[in-house]
Amino acid sequence: MGLLNSDGLWCGAVLLCAAGLVACKDPSALPEQPRTQPEAQHAYFPLQVGKYTEYRVDSVVFDLGAGGQILRDTARLQVREEVVDTFRDETGVLWYRIERYERASDTTRWTLRRVWAATRTLTQAIRQEENLRFLRLVFPLMPRMRWDGNRWIDPTTEVIVAGERLRPFSRWQYRADSIDVGSQVGPFRFDSVVVVTEVDYTNAIERRFSRAWYARHVGLIRREQWILDSQYCNQVPPPADCLTRPWELKGQKGYILRQTLVRYN
Repeated sequence: MGLLNSDGLWCGAVLLCAAGLVACKDPSALPEQPRTQPEAQHAYFPLQVGKYTEYRVDSVVFDLGAGGQILRDTARLQVREEVVDTFRDETGVLWYRIERYERASDTTRWTLRRVWAATRTLTQAIRQEENLRFLRLVFPLMPRMRWDGNRWIDPTTEVIVAGERLRPFSRWQYRADSIDVGSQVGPFRFDSVVVVTEVDYTNAIERRFSRAWYARHVGLIRREQWILDSQYCNQVPPPADCLTRPWELKGQKGYILRQTLVRYN
């Protein structure tokens, strides 16, 4: 892996507001499309040939070394994703080809690392990354809505990180935390952002956390993931701080990743 890697709520007064607009507006005028309509929310997952986004990716990889020493390898990477073409699958669904480039810094050349794909229907936004298919967003989104974003992924699927096997996809349940809220990401201020928590689960030996921020007409602007395993609490007797020790200190294998938007068109 090269390594891979809230905000607010609104609710029901929209119906009253809409009723007022219908009563007051010129009936010959076309009303603005409510943002809760599926088509209006498609802007959170834009797909257009020529569109690109660039990110800074900061990661920490955990590795349990010889003698029980925990090794932490930090890295910074730049990632560019560009929509370069379209194609149709065997069922006729239109997909967008995404080329993913990586480089170490501004002074080095971009290198093509992966080719992914994405598609969007009236009610779904889907990303195909390697052999993993994610249902990233559903439409129309409503506050606290939940869905199975990993419906096509076996929860026992394993990945290799620093030579260690992990099962990162168990217990994922996507949830829309915030819709149409403001958010600051680096130098950028976005007025309409959706915040989705994909998993937030912890027990004595696992930490699984993944959250994504999407801005209108931009797409993904930020992502944070903690995929960590630890046997720290399995010592006999268990350490007194077993449950309170921060995961960045007791994690033994896995990674922490933060992906932040730095450029887009």
